[in-house]
Amino acid sequence: MAFIELTNVTFTYPDCSEPAINNLSLKINKGQFVVLFGASGSGKSTLLKLLKKEIQPHGKLLGQIVIDGQPVQETEGLANDIGFVFQDPENQLVADDVLHEMVFGLENIGLPPNEMRSRVAEMVHFFGAESLLARKSHQLSGGKKQQINLASVLLMQPNILLLDEPTAQLDPVSTREFLDMLKRLNDEFGMTIILAEHRLEEVFTLADQIIMMEKGQVQIEGEPKEVIPKIWNSANKDYVPSIPALFLSMNGEGSVPLTVKEGRSWVQRAMADPYGEKEQVSTPLLDDVRIRAKSISFRYEKKSDFILNELDLSLKKGEFYALLGGNGSGKSTLLKVMAGLLRPEVGKVFYDKKALKSYKDHELTRRIGYLPQNPKLFFLQDTVEKEILETIDQWELADATEADNLLNQLGIAHVKTSHPYDLSGGELQKAALACLLLRKPEILLLDEPTKGLDPISKRRLAEILLELNAAGMTIFMSTHDIEFAARYATKCGMMFQGNITSEDIPRRFFKGNFFYTTMIQRIFRDLVLRVPMTLEEVSRQCASIEKL
Repeated sequence: MAFIELTNVTFTYPDCSEPAINNLSLKINKGQFVVLFGASGSGKSTLLKLLKKEIQPHGKLLGQIVIDGQPVQETEGLANDIGFVFQDPENQLVADDVLHEMVFGLENIGLPPNEMRSRVAEMVHFFGAESLLARKSHQLSGGKKQQINLASVLLMQPNILLLDEPTAQLDPVSTREFLDMLKRLNDEFGMTIILAEHRLEEVFTLADQIIMMEKGQVQIEGEPKEVIPKIWNSANKDYVPSIPALFLSMNGEGSVPLTVKEGRSWVQRAMADPYGEKEQVSTPLLDDVRIRAKSISFRYEKKSDFILNELDLSLKKGEFYALLGGNGSGKSTLLKVMAGLLRPEVGKVFYDKKALKSYKDHELTRRIGYLPQNPKLFFLQDTVEKEILETIDQWELADATEADNLLNQLGIAHVKTSHPYDLSGGELQKAALACLLLRKPEILLLDEPTKGLDPISKRRLAEILLELNAAGMTIFMSTHDIEFAARYATKCGMMFQGNITSEDIPRRFFKGNFFYTTMIQRIFRDLVLRVPMTLEEVSRQCASIEKL
């Protein structure tokens, strides 16, 4: 008998005509590592929540869910055995400071103080979170909040761990450490892990079973190496990560490579060096600087350390700039300063050579569009449609036709009448972006715009941004999405110790990095003269060789 078994499960949210989960049957064995993936709104988050009685959403549930031989509604004794890490870290924090957040669950189950101290010490050392213990929870970056949430859940020592896009706000180094830890929990302690994720480059290598969901149903399931070729030969090939995509696009023979090691081994056997020494030339930009930060220093409290420290940055018209860096390095703070939402303690921000603070609020918001990391902050109305109509009215736009076209482009036309808080993380992100793009700002400031987006939605977002960028819009985004930045940005920068320590075109920026680099670069490192960055670049180069 399976450890977790769902039989003909259908779940419908109140006031919804279509079910979020539709006649779904699924079996998961004890100790398995399972990855759920699929489009935003396909039912991944709902499925995870149905597995934990205490957080099951309101609605009509049909069918049967059994965990360890017990129907889920009768799992009174399993509350502490099932840990859940939410998609939005804000939804899980309950205490004002980090230490109280971590011990909150342990206090609730009445753990002896000595054992409590031992568990906390062990977990804090593992996460390297000593410096965070005295910090206020609201002062942490989104990524740090997510790490604290995971630590708090693991302190309860669950047997089943459910995670809803836990790496969405983590930098590449933290993501690698996070996934390594999940693998250890699975391998060494037999913990059953079910992970819903959009960033698939590294998670497929960990999974025993991958499950693709579509419209509340299981579309494809099985072991990664068996399932990936089926996905590649379907309309959903965007979900195939770079390494197996390279193999399949070149009609590789044998077992599909998933890891960098397997990919490098195949490349050495199968491919000659099609790359000369010709270097990529960056697209020339106009000389006019649209927005400049000069000697910016900022801190949230007078006695605290500076988050931004004598930072300088210039953005030219038509630039698509991707800012990378570790969690808590100050990326979101810089975006807020550039948007005029925070005032620097030292230094100035200039827009078109005029100090930002000299603009009236409505002038600034008309020219500069800002999408926050938490898109819930964007919405004031109770439906997406009302928010769009309010945007059209406020900014004196012509009509709703353009809004409808934008929603169709983003693939969220079906959520117009929904409450923003009822949307999935990816749908909410796209709805906020649609309202922002309707205003046609001259500068677009985006804080983690690909967070919560599936691969197809990322491609659609890229098409929209590239079109706007080609028309002269300046785009500045913070991101942990290396693959997205490498494919689409014209310039990348690294945030470190309150400053931008390096910046260059993507090829030179990512060259030689161990963690801040693409999967394709990792495969070809030291194997060819000019290391490609993306799958598209490999395809172009191979095509050019065939024409010779």
